[in-house]
Amino acid sequence: MNASTRETIGNSLVVAGGLALPGIVGVAVGYWMADLGASWLPDTVGALSVGALAAGGLVLAGSALRGRFQEETPVGTRLRRRALAGLAVLAAAGFVRLGVEWVREPSPLTALDAPAYAAAFSADLARHQELSAQMEALLPRVEAIRPPGTGLLNADDERRLLEAWSSLFDQALVLDQVRRFHEDWYRFDLSRHGRDRNLRSFLLTFAAEARLVESALRFDAVLAGNDDLRHMLDAPHDDLGLPANSWSQFREQFLGARDQARVRAGAAWLAGLEHAPGVRDEAQALGLATLWDDVDARLAHIRARGLLDTSTATAAADAQVLRRELKRVWFPAQADVAEWMGDEKLRRVGRYLIPHEQVEVMEKALVPGDVLVARKNWYLSNVGLPGFWPHAILYVGDPAKLSAAFDADPEVGAWVASQAGEAIPFTAWIARRHPRWAAQHHEEIDGHAVRVIEAISEGVVLNSLDHVAGDYLAGLHPQRSPLARAQAVAAAFDMLGRPYDFDFDFATDHAIVCSELVWRAWRPAEGKEGLDIPTVQKVGRSTLPANELIRIFDEEAGRPDAKFGFVGFIDAVEKEGRTFVSDEASLRASYQRTKWDVAQK
Repeated sequence: MNASTRETIGNSLVVAGGLALPGIVGVAVGYWMADLGASWLPDTVGALSVGALAAGGLVLAGSALRGRFQEETPVGTRLRRRALAGLAVLAAAGFVRLGVEWVREPSPLTALDAPAYAAAFSADLARHQELSAQMEALLPRVEAIRPPGTGLLNADDERRLLEAWSSLFDQALVLDQVRRFHEDWYRFDLSRHGRDRNLRSFLLTFAAEARLVESALRFDAVLAGNDDLRHMLDAPHDDLGLPANSWSQFREQFLGARDQARVRAGAAWLAGLEHAPGVRDEAQALGLATLWDDVDARLAHIRARGLLDTSTATAAADAQVLRRELKRVWFPAQADVAEWMGDEKLRRVGRYLIPHEQVEVMEKALVPGDVLVARKNWYLSNVGLPGFWPHAILYVGDPAKLSAAFDADPEVGAWVASQAGEAIPFTAWIARRHPRWAAQHHEEIDGHAVRVIEAISEGVVLNSLDHVAGDYLAGLHPQRSPLARAQAVAAAFDMLGRPYDFDFDFATDHAIVCSELVWRAWRPAEGKEGLDIPTVQKVGRSTLPANELIRIFDEEAGRPDAKFGFVGFIDAVEKEGRTFVSDEASLRASYQRTKWDVAQK
């Protein structure tokens, strides 16, 4: 072996020894720190970050002292690579140091000692399992409803959907508290001092997150883009404890981009744990195998929806904030304009064509539960409403007529007894349920008896027939039993006092528009025969213009299953300023008239 070879081998051995020595020292120091109870995070990582800061600083200081911090190039002065490397080390170490200090701050989860943590985890795991089971049982019942792609559900399915939504909403709020409490799992040390708590809290918070996202995706799929049903869920439902915008907030909370990012990050971390030696065995020993399997099942369902469906739901959820803000700004202006148009009359201010005598003749033919349509010329609001007939009203009669219609009817009496818990006349039951409105029902308005319930800009109110008659008035007689009529009238009394719906949304019932009052009063439900009046789609929403009631009447005339019979029609000639009693054929054709009354022949 020549001298050159020996020198080369010797240099290699020196380098190898030099590299081995720090490793030996590092292992020794590591065991010593572990024996002292030092954790990997934040103690060890914190110490390493300090060392890295010191090393980076020394590199920069040495480069500066040796005059090698910068170098000249043909295009000017620039930092040398060693200086750049030192700066990068300093920046990375500084970032890690800030992170260490942030992790060092205790959270409500990490502040618990071992016994307190064990008790909290046990309680939260049981809570998660209970809520997850409830949601798993609830969602198939919701999916079985199968709402239409557009339009509204029937009253019974609507109620079932609302009750299911109320339960899911409550369950999600509680489960989200479990998720939030354990989301600081990463603050637990990965060494032996905290690895079990790190694993426990990670699996629990991720299981809760995955269950919430999966449930939100499944419920959103049931609605299938049906805006009517989404509006219905977003309406306030005080009887179910649902605040306004509950569905939008739920989607924002559990279907937004942030939640999708959390699911993807959690899935990546879980995949890493899967391949880490002994982690599955440790989870088994800790009794977490079922929880891990539950996470896998939830992730499989989320993945089964496909990236496109999930991304679409995520984008729609994130857009909820913008939509709600736009509506918050726009809706007051919309309501103000609609109210102004409803009150602004261009001609014949304060005077209508139909005289009191004709109103009285019409009133004698009406019975409680009948449907009225009316028109008042020269109001600006007529411009924005479709068709000739802009207004629908429910006739209830004065107190004496209401009593004569229902108080002595045995079928009505049996139904009222089932509702009141005792045998009581229909009008007495209404007075018990709505004492304020029953008192107003006995009052007069401008000298005329109260006989109708209508929805106007002031809200759902009792009014006189003379006040609603205006310039044209027609009466339709729903072809249903006295019991069905009594139920429709009772439903209308239930809506008294609600505000007017300037959003014209039939999907919600916290505010009511005029034809919606008639539609909801007569809407069939379990134990309620009702009258199934179909809605129509206008600008992507389900609605029922008053003009549509006359179109239905015309289309079904003469059929044994016709919904309406003819009561009367007070027609008018605007150019001559007079009204006259017209016939059924004229009423049937009236929905085709132009809304510009003066253009009629």
